[in-house]
Amino acid sequence: MRIAAFILLAFSIIGCATSNRPSATNAASTEWKIGDFVVSFQAGPRGQENRSYSYYKISYTDEGQQERELVMESAHTLGGFRSVTNGDPKNWIRIIQDPNGTALLIEEEIPNDCGPCSNYLWVHLDTNGYIEGTYFRLPSKVTGPPGGIDYEYPKVRSLDDNILSYGYSVGATVTKRIDQTDKSDRPMPPG
Repeated sequence: MRIAAFILLAFSIIGCATSNRPSATNAASTEWKIGDFVVSFQAGPRGQENRSYSYYKISYTDEGQQERELVMESAHTLGGFRSVTNGDPKNWIRIIQDPNGTALLIEEEIPNDCGPCSNYLWVHLDTNGYIEGTYFRLPSKVTGPPGGIDYEYPKVRSLDDNILSYGYSVGATVTKRIDQTDKSDRPMPPG
């Protein structure tokens, strides 16, 4: 009887240890209040098919005090934050607000030894005041010798409605309409 109870206990512990579900005790979260927007970030583990359990919850409160919400996936993971010495999410996520207060750009730099990347999420109000989110890509730039593997992703310098300015560590600033960038259904994972 004791052996059966021990085996049952062992299987339940093993089952819990190998679960791919996010755990509240393993979570890292942070929040930003920017104008009428609140951006909450919740980190989680990486799941199947390289998907992440991390996400942004973005809320906007209009002048009539009506709150709108949007939830969008992030490519960050708990493991990624643990792999760097400065693993606070605020070191890897930047938020830029449009001067008129109706749009944000979330720039996430994903740390990874083999293939770091950056993702860009444009959050804006549609004509009815609802929040929309669009992932888009900006081109990386080779920083090492030709044919090398060293490259960098640009940093967004400003956002003005649908117009953004971005640049690299060397070179001129680029100004481009977001609706003229390559779009993506989800953020790009590292690697």
